[in-house]
Amino acid sequence: MRPQPRPEAPVEGFFRFDPEAPLYREHFPGNPVVPGTLIIHAFLELLEPTGPWQPRRFRFLRFVPPGEYRYTVEPVEPGCVRCCLWRDGTAAVRGECVR
Repeated sequence: MRPQPRPEAPVEGFFRFDPEAPLYREHFPGNPVVPGTLIIHAFLELLEPTGPWQPRRFRFLRFVPPGEYRYTVEPVEPGCVRCCLWRDGTAAVRGECVR
């Protein structure tokens, strides 16, 4: 079960992108990569219980093969949180979600 975020408090947990999902046979054959839209969707789904959010300024810094990854969500200012997906201790994806 994922921790429930509160926009005013940092939260961290793990996202799992199933390596057996049929999507990865085509994206990309022999070298599967999680599509950026799925990563953003995972953050929006995590934040959904706190109200509607919009992604902003997401940067994809490293390829993310299917698997399990730590995420962090931290408040930046009222109505804005910083989202980060970590791979091997390094930020692989960074962005913000705003109300």
